[in-house]
Amino acid sequence: MTEKMQAGAVGRAAEDIRVALMTTAAAIPEAERRRGPAPLPPRLVLRTSKSDPAVKVFHIRDGKVEISTRLSELDEADAQLQLDVYKLRKGARERGIVAPRMVPVAAILAHFLDAVRPAANAPDKEVAAYAALASRLGTLARHFGGAVLKDLTKARCNLYVEWRTGLRDARYREGNPDAPLATTASAREDLIELRKAVVLYADEHALAWHPKVHVPKAGPGRTRWLRRKEVARILWATRGRIWDAATNDWQVETVIGADGIPVNRRVLRPRHIVLNRKAIRRFVAIGLYTGTRNAAIRELTWEANEDGGCLDLDGRYIHRRGFGRDPSVGKPRASSRIARKFCAMATPWRDEDLEAGIAHVVHQTDGSAYAASPACVWGSVIADAGLGEEVVPHVLRHTAATWLRIGRTDVRAAADLLGMSVQAVVRIYGQWTLEGQDTAADELGYGKGIKADVFVGGKRPKPKTEPKPEPKPEPKPEPTPEPTAPASPERVPAFAPMPAMAMSYGWAEPAWTGVSTFATPTAIVVPRGSRRRTRRITATRRGRQMTYLQRDVLKAR
Repeated sequence: MTEKMQAGAVGRAAEDIRVALMTTAAAIPEAERRRGPAPLPPRLVLRTSKSDPAVKVFHIRDGKVEISTRLSELDEADAQLQLDVYKLRKGARERGIVAPRMVPVAAILAHFLDAVRPAANAPDKEVAAYAALASRLGTLARHFGGAVLKDLTKARCNLYVEWRTGLRDARYREGNPDAPLATTASAREDLIELRKAVVLYADEHALAWHPKVHVPKAGPGRTRWLRRKEVARILWATRGRIWDAATNDWQVETVIGADGIPVNRRVLRPRHIVLNRKAIRRFVAIGLYTGTRNAAIRELTWEANEDGGCLDLDGRYIHRRGFGRDPSVGKPRASSRIARKFCAMATPWRDEDLEAGIAHVVHQTDGSAYAASPACVWGSVIADAGLGEEVVPHVLRHTAATWLRIGRTDVRAAADLLGMSVQAVVRIYGQWTLEGQDTAADELGYGKGIKADVFVGGKRPKPKTEPKPEPKPEPKPEPTPEPTAPASPERVPAFAPMPAMAMSYGWAEPAWTGVSTFATPTAIVVPRGSRRRTRRITATRRGRQMTYLQRDVLKAR
């Protein structure tokens, strides 16, 4: 009984699926037919089973293709259902209708790799870029090999970043124990390529839906730049010296000289290592004095060419882009001036290379150009210079831009010299814009207009409230004095009688005017009608005058 119920449920489910597929097919527009006789539609045929010759198995025959249903003659109804589903799937593929959620990620990566394949006569640079992309897509296929589009969730992308950062850097040889781990930036670039592949596949196959591949947010931009003493340490490291962090100086060793006397000398790398680092000296000089990017430096030649830039020492120009390259593709590579100091430095390089038949400015010991960034040699030089891993080749460009801003170079001139936009100079290197900050820094340091105790956090003084002016009384009319005989009015001395010594210093008693007297030492009565002025004397000045007067009196006694 249970088996019959299960069989009935399966049959009803199959019928529902068939009805849904037929309804969908009815809404699909007909595909354009090719010229010629109409091919036979897919059909069921019986073939002998490979595992059991006595059993006949249904196959779906579509032209020259036969697909086994693994169903015997007794299961003809189920075989017919598979045939109907096959017809609907084929019609959906012909009309560009694909179940987007179930598209394999591996198929998407393979489609993207075929779409960007370079031509047979493509330059070596495009072939190298294609090889790097193939390596990156291969890493993606290792992780997303069995996944489909619906599996490209944010959580799955974050898991890929964790998995990718646990692998060795692909730029190093496989099995190299010194190869560093991949960075988060490398994993982020992988996901960007995956997103491009998904978008391309969805556009070309008219997918009704495709996931938005999550790419982690980029980290903060590099702000590391080099001081002049750090640049000097890098140049000394290219000549073989080794920095000692314990003594904060170059490493030294004690050897016994030919005369048997101990001699201290600097530790140097072997000659073949120093010879291999010769290219880094040129790399540092070009990056520092021109602000050119890593890839553009490696492509520089002594003569103009189509693929890369060149150095024009006679005209004092650096052309960062070949004349055959499209200026609208990739990052800007503008031409700019170079300093006379750098021209004098690079002229011996040019004469030496042209005499040896070497075309590239920065080259390997055999004269060939660097196909990729010299990461290994650069890392060993930075380690011997005692600097951190954050000092990458791009730091030279940051250093050039920072030095220009510290030197108060005009923003437009700095942008033209470095080959970047004015907005980038202001946004990235704006913290080094010092124009007009001297006055502001002094005002902040001295706290102009602010009391010292308030500026350092003391008590805030209470605001002074000016008293309201009282209304002035109206002047009373003075009585007119009657004419009388002059009398000798009594004088009220303002000060005590002065001794002779005080009189000798010029302190004479005030003369009698017949009108008023000296009342107190703090107020002076002036004749009527004279111009009024401020008569209040500060306490400090009054005390100083009294001190001088008392001292003279004591001396006289």
